[in-house]
Amino acid sequence: MNQLPAFRLHHFTAATLLILLITASTSCTKSSNSSSSSNTSDTSNNGKGGNGALLTQEVVVVTNSSGATVDSIVTSYQYNSNNLVTGMQQNSTYADSVGSLTTNLSYTVTWSGNLPSSLSGTFVETAQDGVLNESATIQINTTFQSSGGHIVSYIQRTSTTSGTVFFPPTQITGNDSALLTYDAGGNLSTYNIYNIPNGSSAYEPFSFTTYTFGGGNLTQTVENVYVVGIQTATYTTEYQYNSKLAAAPLFLYPGIAAIIINDLSQTTETETGLIPQTIVTAYNTTYNYANQPATTKGTVTTTPASSGITTENITYTYQ
Repeated sequence: MNQLPAFRLHHFTAATLLILLITASTSCTKSSNSSSSSNTSDTSNNGKGGNGALLTQEVVVVTNSSGATVDSIVTSYQYNSNNLVTGMQQNSTYADSVGSLTTNLSYTVTWSGNLPSSLSGTFVETAQDGVLNESATIQINTTFQSSGGHIVSYIQRTSTTSGTVFFPPTQITGNDSALLTYDAGGNLSTYNIYNIPNGSSAYEPFSFTTYTFGGGNLTQTVENVYVVGIQTATYTTEYQYNSKLAAAPLFLYPGIAAIIINDLSQTTETETGLIPQTIVTAYNTTYNYANQPATTKGTVTTTPASSGITTENITYTYQ
């Protein structure tokens, strides 16, 4: 996770950091908590959970221990005739007693067969922190490289077209270079991201994640996170599932499908490093006629105890 400037760190909670690290879905949501899945080159089910309908919108409302809404996130998807995601928009509004942060993210993906070849995007961030009002618009352009039916790398270039970027580069806003590897079964094995920090011209380690699968589902991720090239934290997450279908779509990065079979019932994330803690999120979900999620309540328990996020309420719309 990127560090915030010291003067602003105490104003924005971990929820803010999650907003800034969203890929195609937000890190707060159930359907994106897995960050990845099995065989990412299998796009025949891209956008679907099992044999269910296409997910067109996901709405997440996050509340704190007082029951107050601190974050609202709406993600929408568009598809081509092959059911591949060609467009995504995500609008997020975070607010607490000392400040607010609004982000708007939009991607358009270009495909070559069943693999993405490029994407273009726009990210707009607006923050109010005490007497400060800041905003910026960032253009994103990415090219993908493939081999053996898999995306094996991509290069992301960004440019600020208006305002001033007030957070350090993230996976969304930074100039990134990524490498992906796969095991013999075609499952994702590692995902390595390098980032060019502000004021630098050289790539530095940003994050390195390893993946473990079982029964067609992701069972564990281990993510090492770096700041200015120095490892600062490790996030180990265990995933549990029920027999229902996943909502989908899930992404490592827009255009790179991440496909799991079943719906998450619980995640357990253990952080070591800067802020040692364990976060358990248990999901209570209702399902539609196709056994896909219709509504979900996620109950978040943090050890040591925290006054931050305690509940995620999610609704899903399909076409």
